[in-house]
Amino acid sequence: MITQLQALNWLLSSHDYSFILENNIDSDYFPNYKKEFVFIKKHYAQYGQVPDQATFLKQFPDFEIIQVNESKDYLVNELYREHNESFLISTFNKIKNLVIAGKTDDAMNLFSANANVAASKRYMDAVDLLKDTSRYDSYLDKCSDFSKYYLPTGFRELDDSLGGGIDRQNAYFVISARAGIGKTLIMVKFAVEAVNRGLKVGFYEGEMTADKIGYRFDTLMSHISNSAIMHGNISVANDYKAYLDNLGNKKHLYVLTRDMVPEDRVTVHTLEAFVDKYDLDILFVDQISLLDSDLRSGKSYEQVADISKGLKNLQARRNIPIVVASQQNRSAIEEGKVAGTENLALSDRVGQDASEVLFISKNDNIMTFNIAKARDGAKKYILKYQVDFDKGRFYYLPDEDEEAVEQQETITGYGENAF
Repeated sequence: MITQLQALNWLLSSHDYSFILENNIDSDYFPNYKKEFVFIKKHYAQYGQVPDQATFLKQFPDFEIIQVNESKDYLVNELYREHNESFLISTFNKIKNLVIAGKTDDAMNLFSANANVAASKRYMDAVDLLKDTSRYDSYLDKCSDFSKYYLPTGFRELDDSLGGGIDRQNAYFVISARAGIGKTLIMVKFAVEAVNRGLKVGFYEGEMTADKIGYRFDTLMSHISNSAIMHGNISVANDYKAYLDNLGNKKHLYVLTRDMVPEDRVTVHTLEAFVDKYDLDILFVDQISLLDSDLRSGKSYEQVADISKGLKNLQARRNIPIVVASQQNRSAIEEGKVAGTENLALSDRVGQDASEVLFISKNDNIMTFNIAKARDGAKKYILKYQVDFDKGRFYYLPDEDEEAVEQQETITGYGENAF
């Protein structure tokens, strides 16, 4: 409590409110002087300065004015230490009570959620771009090893349009389509490329079984007939067994389904535990509407916004790409027109959080990719592929402007464009 008193007195004597702003300090750090802190905060917000002692004592006549000789850094460190100590004691007491009551899953969720809260309490530390030119080192590193920074999607033209594919440090990549169009297929295609690049891949599937995801993965990886695998056609047994025997040299593709999670409840914190347990390099989420929000009440769009915010924060904390499937709303995307994030269903927050948004539509065996958002820009916003769905092969269809340039490549390299 003495540190709280010292900090408030330091504020009143120095009038330096940067003490609060630069260190991300709020009323939680002043549990014994919450009203006093809030008064100073509101006064600063209204008048642009810390109140003088006379104004403050008029509001709080019993407040003890003392002389403070400690440094600002000492006071900040002590406020953090005391706050974290109190926070941990309170959290562990709640966890203990849940464990005693037999609510182990609730205790784990509380532990995970509050660990994230504690991690978010940190100093503000901005970068002076005019003095810190370390980004040049990142530039040189990209020049020498581009694969450390971008992961191909398996669609060469999409990668080229996005400037390399999926950003391995910063991507919150959203794939959107109407039901039944092929969101999951494209996500699994992305996952195949990640596996082929040696990454440890995590895939949350909210509807299908792990086997059904596995069959899609097998077809996209091997191009063995999906209908033959799904329906037990013995004619592909030898090829299928040979392909499976050769998977041992790959890293890992971990699939998590809803039935694998206690109490049939999957939140962002569940996915964070999934990432941590298997040390994942990339996470796929099929789909955002099949996750549970930590908000136990509220409208559906508020819950989806909460989930999207959580996924974006998870991506930033773990520094891995997250690829999410999301429904498209009922508004039609006119043929040849570029989609916008307003075409996403459920919440505007998903489009705001996303680094890239890819809409998918289908007409018979022609699949159209519509890049609605690309944080770093895109060379082309509409791409079309002819698809052999049974064999998992995609053939790029150049538009009229590209046909002359692509003609020779198409004739000689159609197999290279098959995925």
